[in-house]
Amino acid sequence: MSYPELDWRASFQQDFKARKSLFEASLLSRKSIRLSISPTIFSDSILSQKVSRSNKFQFISRLIPNLSEVAQLEAILWRNGINKDQLTQLDPLPQLISTESFLPLEWFDDYDYDPMSVERWLSIEDLKGFALVQDFESREWTWTPVCVVDYDADKLRWIVEVGGQVWEIPRIRLYLLYEDPGQYSKRILFAVEQRNYAENYLRYSYLSRLVDVGEYFEMIESTRDRLIERSSPDVFEAFNAVYRRFHIGLSMNVCLEQNEWLNIQPVHMVCYKSLPFCVDELRALYSLGERFALIKRIILLSHPAVYNALRLVHYECDVVREMSLFVTEFPEPQTLAAFKEANEEQLGKVMQYLQNAWIERTTMQVHKSLLNVGRGWFNISITSWTIYQFMKLYRLVEQIKHRMQAALRDLVLTSTDVFCHRLCDPCELTLPIDENYSWEGSLIESPFESGKTPVFYLLLHMGEQAPYFSTDPDEFLPCLETLFVEFVEQTHDVHLIDPSLFGSLIFAPNLFLSSMGLRDPTIWGRRDHLRMSYRQCVIPLKAYATRYTEFKTLFFTNITEYVEEVKSTKTSLQVKEEISLQIRMRESLERTLPLSIVIGSFWIDVLPLRTALIQKRADLTAALLKMLTERLRDKTSDIVFDYNEIIERMCEKPASIEHIYEIREFMDTIPELLQQLEERMKTVVFEYEILDHFRYALPDADFYQKWTALGMPKAILNQIESVHEFHEGEVDKFRKQQVSDEAGFASRVEEINVHISKFTTVYDVAKVTEVSIEVKKLWKTINELFQYGETLNKRQELFEMAAIDLSSLVELKESFVGYKNMWIFAAEYSNVEESWRKNPISSVETEVVARTLFHYKKCFGDLLDPFEDQPQIQNVIRTFLARVEQFEPHIAIIELLQHPLLEPIHWNQLAKAAGIKVKLSVAANFELFLENHIEQHSELLRDIIAKAEEQKEELERIKAAEEEERRKVEEFNKNRELRRLKRTEI
Repeated sequence: MSYPELDWRASFQQDFKARKSLFEASLLSRKSIRLSISPTIFSDSILSQKVSRSNKFQFISRLIPNLSEVAQLEAILWRNGINKDQLTQLDPLPQLISTESFLPLEWFDDYDYDPMSVERWLSIEDLKGFALVQDFESREWTWTPVCVVDYDADKLRWIVEVGGQVWEIPRIRLYLLYEDPGQYSKRILFAVEQRNYAENYLRYSYLSRLVDVGEYFEMIESTRDRLIERSSPDVFEAFNAVYRRFHIGLSMNVCLEQNEWLNIQPVHMVCYKSLPFCVDELRALYSLGERFALIKRIILLSHPAVYNALRLVHYECDVVREMSLFVTEFPEPQTLAAFKEANEEQLGKVMQYLQNAWIERTTMQVHKSLLNVGRGWFNISITSWTIYQFMKLYRLVEQIKHRMQAALRDLVLTSTDVFCHRLCDPCELTLPIDENYSWEGSLIESPFESGKTPVFYLLLHMGEQAPYFSTDPDEFLPCLETLFVEFVEQTHDVHLIDPSLFGSLIFAPNLFLSSMGLRDPTIWGRRDHLRMSYRQCVIPLKAYATRYTEFKTLFFTNITEYVEEVKSTKTSLQVKEEISLQIRMRESLERTLPLSIVIGSFWIDVLPLRTALIQKRADLTAALLKMLTERLRDKTSDIVFDYNEIIERMCEKPASIEHIYEIREFMDTIPELLQQLEERMKTVVFEYEILDHFRYALPDADFYQKWTALGMPKAILNQIESVHEFHEGEVDKFRKQQVSDEAGFASRVEEINVHISKFTTVYDVAKVTEVSIEVKKLWKTINELFQYGETLNKRQELFEMAAIDLSSLVELKESFVGYKNMWIFAAEYSNVEESWRKNPISSVETEVVARTLFHYKKCFGDLLDPFEDQPQIQNVIRTFLARVEQFEPHIAIIELLQHPLLEPIHWNQLAKAAGIKVKLSVAANFELFLENHIEQHSELLRDIIAKAEEQKEELERIKAAEEEERRKVEEFNKNRELRRLKRTEI
């Protein structure tokens, strides 16, 4: 069930807008300023009322100001009952039952009160007046002296200047100093009177349409039938309309006279004047009291409490309309997570208000308004469902429900509209592209920047596989669509006010206000537009990221490896070209990469990646320059090192005359060496110019090293002369030292000769070790003296002196050779034989023993002849030769003891047979066997070894027989198994 009065306010405002357009059209026609709107608004009796020209006309003979101060005008207006509110204050939302004005007063201005035309007024030089204007800061309206500048005929506005500011003022708020202030007051009063009547008629006209429902004001059937028979359908419809309007007007006037709270004055229609009888007779004839009772039963506005309740409900609904389900305006672009979080928080707040505060406040306002109405149509204490459904209260609650639903739907429509426009408008330019789109243009200029503020923030990163964004672009569409769907769906969870308003009635728990559904064409279209916009918008987004793949190699370049490769493969000129390339590429990055870029609704932050790439180019450049610097440092360091070596060798303090001659020979080669080093330095200086080309500041140490290397040749040449002078003095000193050394040498030769003579009389074999050590010392001393003598002879030659005679020293050395060899061979053999005796049998190698014995036997044999005339020394030699020959038979015994078949049992048998009481094994040393006279039991040892070999052969024979027997058994078992299988198959 629906009722015409359910949306009375919205309809009234719509009607007000339509009638406002009529007023504006009337004003722009520049006809008489008296209100000339449609006859449906004002009766002809009012429009026909003429004000005589003598009451309005002003004759201005001389241009003399009638007023000089604003206070005078304000006093006159006050005496005539005019205040500033009548000219300025307007109700922005017209009320059906209100005394507030909602039509601008200038619409009702009568230009007949103007004493002169606009052209005549503007012809007056320096035309002044008083205008009612609003102060920007205080927002208060004040009368202010102004100077008239011009007139806008299209807007019907006078252009005035106030304190350097220009205003557009309607004539009703402008008093010109040459006109009569009394007439100006009448002009305002006339406009106020006309506006009051117009506003009253608008309210009256709309209230009449609220009553015009159903068949309550139809003519009786007999009259209708007669009219239909006697006239055409068009005539009948016209008469029926006049008839309904006439009776509704009569009924409305009675209703308004008896209900002063409605603040609407009765309007007497034009047809009253042409009736042959008075209106009072009509009231009696048609029983208008019954008609009024009928109106009261039809219309909801039969009690001030109802109007107040609807007014408060409308206010609460307007609060909801002003809300928003989404948050779309941010001071700066947001990440998807922040956008989602902010909107979810906003939805939580809005739904908290809708599900709790809105229902509670609306219920409280309605309950508070209807609480004191009492029994009747609007008794909120009703307990019967049947009665409730026939009450006006039911219709009132239904109207409130529809109003709340309308507000809820307006909220959804407005919120989704703002949401879609805010999110989709920046994506408009991406809609025509296809899925295969690739970003071919500049990386700085975006063809998809619509000029609207982007919504989302993305940070561009460089990944190992490909560039990527801080948020995956494919996540936006599902997230935004989910937000859109969930937010619309949640608006269906707002309860009706019925259960909370009527405590005596029982309602179902699932009564909710109806909101916009997802299948609604508007919502579906917006959702589809959102889906399409973001499906398209991510295409250029991905294409833009793909363009940065060309920088992946640069981003992940290892600076150390890169520098090492350049260092090992390229020359200095090629390094220069590589540095120039890196600089050009860095400048190219600065020109071609943006700080940020807008693609559709996305604001992409490229600054970190751009900075990283530019920095990588700068780091590569710096690394190459550093590498080149290090290379030059090493080269320069090598050259400086060579220079220092020259200086060090040249400036060495000579230790001898040979050293002086060596330094002099080196100094003769210095000029050539310097020339070679200077050539090398020229190449290095050329490479230093590469660094200068790039304006690279050398470290202080490298700078000083470079200039040190350049100045070294001159310093070395200057120092050669001083070195020569120094050497002259050193030669004299060494000549004196040579004489002293020569005398000392002769003395040392004599001393060593005496010492050797005494030492050769030693023949004690027991002291072989001590004697061999002393012999080695003497031999070393003889060699040192011999070398020293040769050195002295070389110096003698350098000093141009006679050579020293070394023949006695040579004879001494030759005579001592045999003696030295005898004692050294003796000591060595004693040590070797000792090791054979003390080491385990298993570690003695008989082949090595045999070779060693042969060597020492030959050595001792060769020493017998030189000492033919010295029998004591020959006795010593023969002693050691006998020891060698005595040990030779032991080789065979050692080989028997090392036989691999000897087991512990065999060792026990040997020990028992030989009477040896200690445990024998291959780990025992040979000395043990010698102490127990093992050579006497060699035959026993051979027998034990022979028996061991026989036992081994017998054991191998037994094992072979057992293996043969096992093989035969396995073969027999195998054949038997085969025969069994063959029987089974049969």
